Amino acid sequence: MRDIDHEERSSVSRRGYLGAVGGLVATPLLGSIASASDESEYSNVVDIVEAGADSSGNSSITSTLQQVAGDDTLVKFPSGEYLVDDTVRLTGYEKFGMVGNDATIDVAPTNGYVFKLGTYNDPIGDLHVEGFTADISGSNTGGRVFELQAADDLYAGDITVEGKHDTPSKGPMLAGLANSGGSGTVENVDLSDGGEDVSGGRGGTGLLVSNYHSGDLTLRNIDVGPFPDNGIYCTGGSGQVHVEGGRFVNTNVAGVRLTGDGSSISGSTFVYDEDISGFGGQRPIRLDGGSNLEVSNVDIEMSIDQTEAIRVMGGVDSASINDVDMDLSSSVRDGVSVVSGAGSVDTSGLDVNGNGRYEVFNY
Repeated sequence: MRDIDHEERSSVSRRGYLGAVGGLVATPLLGSIASASDESEYSNVVDIVEAGADSSGNSSITSTLQQVAGDDTLVKFPSGEYLVDDTVRLTGYEKFGMVGNDATIDVAPTNGYVFKLGTYNDPIGDLHVEGFTADISGSNTGGRVFELQAADDLYAGDITVEGKHDTPSKGPMLAGLANSGGSGTVENVDLSDGGEDVSGGRGGTGLLVSNYHSGDLTLRNIDVGPFPDNGIYCTGGSGQVHVEGGRFVNTNVAGVRLTGDGSSISGSTFVYDEDISGFGGQRPIRLDGGSNLEVSNVDIEMSIDQTEAIRVMGGVDSASINDVDMDLSSSVRDGVSVVSGAGSVDTSGLDVNGNGRYEVFNY
């Protein structure tokens, strides 16, 4: 299977064909997602255009969506552009879905929420969101496009955020599971346009895992550009998070910042080749806390001035770092830094080229 460069991968991603870990797999977009078999899982299926929503992007669909949404309902978005100029807040449903077929959400200027689907104390039991491009390219546009909080089942996939997040907080996406037995997958998400470090806040996070997350969440093939407050940030809650595949470029603080017993990062690529003004410390991976954390089969390329590629914080009880290829310039001191107070950190299969000091450095 051939390799693809970042520019080509982004183009592929935006067409909805991001691959599985380790390669590119043609996965059809939403033409087949809202199929009869999928629709049969819902008591109510609504075509939002037939319900009166404007698909030209000229008039807001917010009130129409609020009206047609309901428990055990699937809302379909045919090809078109849909203006959302206020928060769509839906909570407490047992089952709800939104699927798009070449559907673009035009986000009006906001630092607030666009789709707030479930909250940590009033989640949606079974939540499905798939097949949308969100356009946040306008000035002062960002906030949080998708906040997805489910109780037991979550699926979100084939989502692209176009435009740089330029508001001082939140970030385009949040996901979490309220119940400890819940499971979810977020996959094929393109956040590669990143975000700006703007005044008035710390700037946005690419994908935030809820501080109240309690289940088992897989984040697969997430393409993340430079964000000022982490790429994927999962350091709250008591659940597991598994980052599989994906590409992380020049994010601040960490490309993936991870905690949670048994959480993992595997098959991911990290590229850090630009020191960005206003970003205080750009590291690919930071392990913050928990036991039995695992990093495996990861590729890291770094040419910026930075202390280390992987930092293990004092709250980590145990971790393993295996089969990691690092191509580090002499301005990167260490492959792995272990902060005082951390428990056992086992490493094997580290292939560290070019760094000036240590493969593993213990503070």
